[in-house]
Order: sequence, then C-alpha cells, then structure tokens
Amino acid sequence: MATEDKFIVAIELGSSKVTGIAGRKQPDGATQILAFAQEPSTTFIRKGRINNVNKMTQCILNMKEKLEQKLQKSVSRVYVGIGGMGMHTVANTVVRHFDSKIEITQEMIDAMCDENRNSASTDRDILESVPQEYRLGTQIQTDPVGILADGIEGHFLNIVASSSVREEIRNCFRTAGVAIADLPITVQALADAMLTEPEKRSGCVFVDMGAETTSVAVYKNNLLRHLAVIPLGGANVNRDIMSLQIEDDEAEELKLKYGAAVYENSGEKHKPIVLRDGRSVAFDEFCGLVEARMEEIILNVKNQIALSKYDKGQLIGGLIITGGASHMKDIDKAFVRDTQFEKIRFVRNIRIPLRSGEYGDFNASGDCNAAIALIDKGEMNCCGGPIGQPGLFDDPKEEPEKPNPEQLAEEEKRKAEEEAERLRKETEEKEAAEKQRRKEEAARKKNAVRNKLRAVGNFFSKLVSE
Repeated sequence: MATEDKFIVAIELGSSKVTGIAGRKQPDGATQILAFAQEPSTTFIRKGRINNVNKMTQCILNMKEKLEQKLQKSVSRVYVGIGGMGMHTVANTVVRHFDSKIEITQEMIDAMCDENRNSASTDRDILESVPQEYRLGTQIQTDPVGILADGIEGHFLNIVASSSVREEIRNCFRTAGVAIADLPITVQALADAMLTEPEKRSGCVFVDMGAETTSVAVYKNNLLRHLAVIPLGGANVNRDIMSLQIEDDEAEELKLKYGAAVYENSGEKHKPIVLRDGRSVAFDEFCGLVEARMEEIILNVKNQIALSKYDKGQLIGGLIITGGASHMKDIDKAFVRDTQFEKIRFVRNIRIPLRSGEYGDFNASGDCNAAIALIDKGEMNCCGGPIGQPGLFDDPKEEPEKPNPEQLAEEEKRKAEEEAERLRKETEEKEAAEKQRRKEEAARKKNAVRNKLRAVGNFFSKLVSE
C-alpha cells in the first residue's frame, strides 16, 4: 500500500471540545499532521463522560466528514481516548501456593494475570491491568519466571471505570458507522508522551488539568502506581464567576485577564472590575472566588498523592503539570504552597516532534496534545481507501447504519428496561438464596437440638439400665 494510504486517526473526547486528528508516523519519530478537526462538546460531554448520545453521534459524523474531505480518503477506523470522572486504580493480589519448590513459568504468570482480570465487579470494568511486583518468599521480583519457589504472590494495579463507559462510546461510534480500532486510556498516553524516563524511574506525579476534570497519575520505578480522575477543572472556576450573574464567555475572559491561583493582598487598593453591562465587581471578591476554587482542585491533587502512599521524598521527579487550566497566573505558587512540592515542571506541548505543514502554528496552545499522544499509541492503519469506495475492512453489502433520533431513544429505553429487569432478577436471586440459607440454617439448628435430645435420652436410658 502506498504511503499516502497509511495514516492513523485519533479522537479525543474532551469536556470542552472533541478533537480529531489524522497523522502519519515518520521514521525519525515525528508525526506528520494530515487533517485536523475540532467541535465544541459542552452540550453532550460532562466531566469526560457522554451524556447525550444523539449529539455525540452527530459530532462523530461531522468529524469523520471533515477529516475525509481533507484527506480525500475514507476513514475505516479510529482510536478513541477513554477517561473521565470515576476512573481510578484499585490494587489486587493473586496468590498461588505449591506443595514444594517448583520453577515459576510464564504460563503460571499468565494464569495469575487472567485471574486478576476476572476479579472485576459487576458494575466495574478493568480497562487495563498493570503488574506491580511478585513476592516469592522474601524475594520481590518484577520478572519471576525461572525462579524456584513454593508460593508466589502477584500484586496488580487495575485501572477501573463504570462498565457503561466503554459501552456508551462504542454504541455512539457504532451508530455513526465508524469502527473503533482501540480505546487507549488518554491520561496514560499523554503521560507517556510528556514524561521523561528519569522522571518515571525516580518517581513523579503527572497532573492534567482539563476543563471539567483533573487527572492525577503517580509513577515510580517506571510503573504506574496510582491514578484517579478528579471531577473538577477550569470550567468550575468559570461557574463560580458566573455566580456573579456573568455569562460564561465573559467569565472566561475575566478569568484570563484578572484571575490568579494565589491572590496576594498587599493592602493596595484595587479598582473594581467593570463588566460589559456596566456593573462592577469588587476586585477582592473576584480574586477570592478564583483562588478558592483553584485551592480546592490542588488540595484534591495532594490528597490523591497521599492515597498513592508515596511522598515527596520518594517522588524525586516532582510534579509535572499540563492542561488548559494550568495556564492560570501564579499556579506554580499555589502548587508549592498547597502540596509542599518544590520541584515543578509545567508542560505546554508534547515531546513528539510535529510536522504540521499548512496548519502553521498547529497545537501552539497545547489543546491537541492528547489526540497526538493517542496517534503515537496507534499501530493500525485507519485508511479505508478513496472516498466513495468501501473501506478496506467494511462489508460492501452493508451500508453504515444511519443515526435516527427515534431509534436512539428507543434503544436507550430498551437498555434501561433490560437493566431494570437484570436488577430485578438479581434481587430475586439474592432473596431466594438468602431464604434458602435461612431455611438450611433453621434445619441445621433443628437437627442439632434433636441430636442433643437424643444424646440426653440415650444417657438416661443407660443410667436407668445400670
């Protein structure tokens, strides 16, 4: 296949905008940007989660059309980043005991990994599992294959999210007639593209401050040790400012002009901030709103670091901070004050070299970092051939299903009914099991009493006969 027919398409589902990029990896490690599209997403994505499937589906169709027009090639599949509120890590341990010392094999390790994968609860999916270490007696190994031991204890870190997250994404793309190549975890892809090997090895905290979420990932010895998505971001600051009866666009403008993560009141008298409608807001009141919300976000980051069980003495690489909300004035001072970390590095742009051609200052503000990182993770060709021809992996006998609002609503209703029926059956089964348990317990007690009475009777019979 010609080079022109090889490219990777990535779509990032952000809380403020959806970003779609088609790119081609170059032999020197750079990424050539071939097509780019963005659409606002505040009406159908909240805190990184889809909350309006109709609008999300239409956005996918618009994105696909824009990219294909620019590429003059059809898009057969896409990589879609997954993240959002509720995603976090859970530790799990799998243990094996043997009668004698035997050699640990790769098959044993694979079986332990499979058992760990199957440990997910009914309402949670394991998006990815990160093996941490294996304990063999007093030894701790990251690669235990070939070692003699009479037991092994595997420690795993599972990245989990609500079981509906992946299904919601898949349903929207399926309805839009767009195949999904893979669902990489966005914050991991971004961290891999922004952190250096020494930072990951010596220990660091990666913080991605978005519009409605702030992702925190802790690394040590080149492994992910903790991850959580905090449902707070830059848009929360805007909403606080809007409580002063200000529209969102003006709130954003004022935040960028006057807002600061740390308000140092030197006693100097500041003029009130004049609004578009002629009203005025006290400077101290405005700055107090901004600082309070930023402090809350940073203290939540500090709490996640504490939950990782690592401290700044172990995380020598310090804090690495990125995302649109990290552009606020004096945010470095706020992080030093509230986390006590002194080593802080702010990242505006991704480390992957870009060749953007006609796009000129492409990604100058860093708002495409996540989508570029997803392209870097991709391996499968997303080109489906010339526009108007069936895609390489499409069935030419089938037309892509057209999104129909009524069908979507009916589908959502059907899913809700199925979920309600599942819960009803689950409740009935639990009640039946509990009823059976009580019945068996009562029978057991009754038998125990009968046996005691029989024993007493036998004792007295023997006594009388003697």
